[in-house]
Amino acid sequence: MEEVIDAVTGSSFGQQASVFSKDPAQVTQLLDVLVNQVSRVNINSQCQRGPDYLPFTGRKNSACGTLSVADALRVFSIRSVMATKDTKPNQELFTSIMSNKASNYLHSNYLF
Repeated sequence: MEEVIDAVTGSSFGQQASVFSKDPAQVTQLLDVLVNQVSRVNINSQCQRGPDYLPFTGRKNSACGTLSVADALRVFSIRSVMATKDTKPNQELFTSIMSNKASNYLHSNYLF
């Protein structure tokens, strides 16, 4: 896990990441790091374009240039998107993380 976290935090790019696991503790550990490094975290699904109703953003050198303090504040306050396929195991994984309040980021009980 440390090697993965070091690679992501050391990268100058940050569009998407995918995490494949059934273990809520592993997902939570990576999720809490990744939401500050990339703009989209895919849980048990590959990195992909779209669907078009989700935002296309990036962090670090993957983002468009930021020219002002106001733009920088807006960019840093944009929430990351987490996406997964709508399957029973993935629903149970998210529910476990949220009900145990294991993640500092994924804490609302609202799933699309």
